This record gives sequence, structure tokens and C-alpha cells, in this order.
Amino acid sequence: MGCFVYLLIRMIGLLPRPLLQVLGRLFGLWLFYARSKSRRITEINLARCFPKNTARINHRLTRESLIATCQTALETPAVWCKDGKRLLTWIDNRFGEAHLKSAIADDKGVLLLIPHIGNWELYNAFYAQTVGQLTALFKPPKQKAMARIIERVRMRYGNQMVPTTPRGLARLFKVLKQGGTVAVLPDQVPEVGLFVPFFGQAAFTDRLAHRLALKSGATPVLVALIRNARGRFDVHYHRVPDLGQEDEVMALTALNAAVEALVRQYPTQYQWEYKRFKKQPTGLQDPYQGLREI
Repeated sequence: MGCFVYLLIRMIGLLPRPLLQVLGRLFGLWLFYARSKSRRITEINLARCFPKNTARINHRLTRESLIATCQTALETPAVWCKDGKRLLTWIDNRFGEAHLKSAIADDKGVLLLIPHIGNWELYNAFYAQTVGQLTALFKPPKQKAMARIIERVRMRYGNQMVPTTPRGLARLFKVLKQGGTVAVLPDQVPEVGLFVPFFGQAAFTDRLAHRLALKSGATPVLVALIRNARGRFDVHYHRVPDLGQEDEVMALTALNAAVEALVRQYPTQYQWEYKRFKKQPTGLQDPYQGLREI
């Protein structure tokens, strides 16, 4: 089974980017018009986060988000399999790169915050080709064969993947203390966290980014690779200076505000299909409860 999956990933990865994006658009449209579970989750999230939008606007955002998410999904095998230098041809512009260069020059460690917008997998290869090695957490899927494949392809550019264990977390702190680079996804629903605002909603938010910034003194930089009108990607960097403050609630609120500002700028490219609000404060109901595949 593992060999078949790896072969399938390799075959998809051989396809040119424009074709993958066309296939992604078709798959996204199918998910939209089939009224899939992904569409219904997206509609719930958009209604909560953009309550002032008209139904027509959120209808369009739902369709475009599904398309963008499917394009990212089909681009990912190519990101995993193609030569790193070839992947650099996917990049058009770099905005705010001075933030990254300044953080590297400070030599206090760089904490890259990469939310689920655009093609976040591509940054793994981009950073390795343009800057150097980074270290990231890796939470393996339940299927062992798939876990081995994903770990293998993600490490092929020379980056390090560490497990979501106390030992793995200790490794992240050590890398930052040595002036290295660590990448984390700041908008996943954690096992342990705090409820802080995200689009005016109580969002259960991981403490990890704040703890890494506070204890290591590393410079946090928000990163996104946004798909542009040419089908290529623009790299965006933003500072999150308030993340390293002592107050945990204020720090995580600043983090979510930075991610929110980015999403508001490119709302169709955020992965709204993710159950971001599945954990709710005591007494409030899971907004996705009862959803079933049609």
C-alpha cells in the first residue's frame, strides 16, 4: 500500500504546475456543486467570520476557497517531488523580505509562523533553496506508511522534522537558542491551548508559538506564499512584534490578529475547509456538530 501511494504521489508530482492548477479548479468546483462536507464547513466558517457579508459574497468566497484548497492539494506532490531549484521558478515576488533578513542578522533565532493560506508546503523548499535549513514539528498521520512517505519527502531538501513529543519540542528550543530557524503552524486546533479572538470568534489557540518566542528570544515572522493571477506565488513576510511579550493572552491575541489581517487581504486562499472552531468554550456547541457526508 505504501509503495502504491508513493508511486501515485510521484506520478502526480511529474505533472506541470498549470495542469495541476486546472485539475484543482475542476475538483474544487465539483466539491462546491456537489454540496460536499468541505463546502458546508467552509460556509459555516465564513458565516461566523464574515457575518456582515451578503449571502452572494460568501457564496463566491466559498467557491473560490474550495478551488484554492484543491489547487494546493494537487500542487503538493509536485512540491514534494520536483527539484528545489525548479520550484524557485514558481516564485514571482517577495514582499517584506527585509523582515526575514533583519531577523536572521539579529542571530537570535527565527520563528517562522506559517498559517494555512496559499501553498504553505512550498515554503519548505523555498527556504531551503534561498536561505538554509529549518526545523519543523511533524505530527505523523495514523497510517504508518503515509507517515514515512511524508517525512521522507519533506526532509529531502535538507530540513529537519521533529516529532510532536517533549523531546521534539526541546529540539525546537535548542535550535532557536543556537540562532537557527524553526517553523510552526499557528492556526491549528491544539490539544492544549487558550481561547483568544480570531475574526471575533473564540478560537482555541496553541501556546507553542508564544512559548518559543518568549523563552528563546527568537524573532517571530509571519510567512505566506500567495498564489497570484499568473498561477505563481508571491512570498509575504510580516513581523509579529507583540508575540514575545510576557502576557500570554495578549501575545496570542496579537498572533491571531496578524493571521487575521493576512486572511482578510487574501480571503479566498485561506483553508476555510478546516474545522477551526471545533473546540468551544464551556457551554457553547460545536458549530460543525451533525455534519455528515451527502
